[in-house]
Amino acid sequence: MSKQKNKPWDEKWEIVKSIGGGGQGDTFLVKSKDSTVLSQSFVLKKLKNQNDAERRKRMHREVAALSTLDCPGIPRLIESNSDQFDSDVPLYMVGEFIEGKTLSQILDPAPRMEIAEAVNLVLKLLETIQYCHKLGIVHRDIKPDNIIMRRDNIADPVVIDFGISFNESDADGTILTEPWQQLGNRFLALPELQVNSSMQRDPRADITQCCGILFFAIVGSPPVTLLDHEGRKPHQRPENQKALLKSPSDLLAKVNRIFDRAFVTHIDYRWQSIPELQQALIACLDTNESIHNAEQYIAQIQNKVSTSSDYAQRQSFKKLAQQLVKELFNVSRTVVGELGEGFGTIHDADAIYLKNRGIARVTIDWAKLRFSQSHGITNEFLPNNFFPEFTGYATGNELVLLAEVKGEQIELLRTPLNGDPDFTAFSEHLRLFYLEGVRKLIGA
Repeated sequence: MSKQKNKPWDEKWEIVKSIGGGGQGDTFLVKSKDSTVLSQSFVLKKLKNQNDAERRKRMHREVAALSTLDCPGIPRLIESNSDQFDSDVPLYMVGEFIEGKTLSQILDPAPRMEIAEAVNLVLKLLETIQYCHKLGIVHRDIKPDNIIMRRDNIADPVVIDFGISFNESDADGTILTEPWQQLGNRFLALPELQVNSSMQRDPRADITQCCGILFFAIVGSPPVTLLDHEGRKPHQRPENQKALLKSPSDLLAKVNRIFDRAFVTHIDYRWQSIPELQQALIACLDTNESIHNAEQYIAQIQNKVSTSSDYAQRQSFKKLAQQLVKELFNVSRTVVGELGEGFGTIHDADAIYLKNRGIARVTIDWAKLRFSQSHGITNEFLPNNFFPEFTGYATGNELVLLAEVKGEQIELLRTPLNGDPDFTAFSEHLRLFYLEGVRKLIGA
């Protein structure tokens, strides 16, 4: 085998020195052998295991992603032979050399930043990630080692290593990461990037990892997990609170609210978009003294409520509960109309349905995310009523509706909290439930 085939990069590039490597490949500082090229340095990356088909495809994927990106926060791709990933030719890629230390190296001697400095860093980082998302690219490996500060300038972060990124515009449609493979990193383990997750391509994982970068910059240590063995989020752990408490209390309160929402296990209750997170971060930089007036108090109260970690879940539960109770009223009235004279509806004293406004009042136990209400059908000629107790409760990301009749519980509905139930099917199921209950009651 010729030298060019063994080391195809030797034809164009001269290796100056090794500058490190990771699990996938080794990196070198190189310069061009073309005399017409200005004297400048580049980075050459070659695979460690050139015979590993998956790693070869990953390099092809990384090159495909970088070739579509033109952003100051991402190194420019110079050239690569990764299109030969299905051959036995050793693969390499050459990119722009970013002079500077990684975020890990920057914070090694000085283990924390001021909140304002960290917020500005993450705001800049989010601009780059938002650019990637608009092009359909999800990085999935945002960590301090993959962020270089250009010329050691904290305000100029550059994102590197797109080796496990997802690009929805891949021409060949090759799925390089199967659900049984784990993604992400040890910097912050996310459930959506774990084995057998169906959400490994969700861009919200990048947003959460950026919140992890904010935490790392302020505290000086990685968040590692969303919850520890005692159910504490990273900013709630004693070993991290010592560093956090060095920050001004007003700023710390704002940052803690960002972390409250960022470090939630269920992705639907975290930060859902980059603009939303950017707005919260910018609010951390507003140090102007507040003007105390009614409008501002209202805004502060609403912000506190809406940014709580379980706000979205509670809102979804309330909406569904009202819809379901409304349906209990509507279907019972329909059944009464079908049964004819002598039949009517019966309900709890506190059960109110404002028909003209289409609103059902529901009393919810917020601590348990649970509601219960009795509602049924009566007949003026019969001594007993069909009066079941309905109970709805949240479990995981679902709402379950049960009906209890004489100690027996019947499941009427199980539906996602963040979705819309099939009300046509539910109404018919409920109608049959009412009719069967009345039939059994009268012994028909």
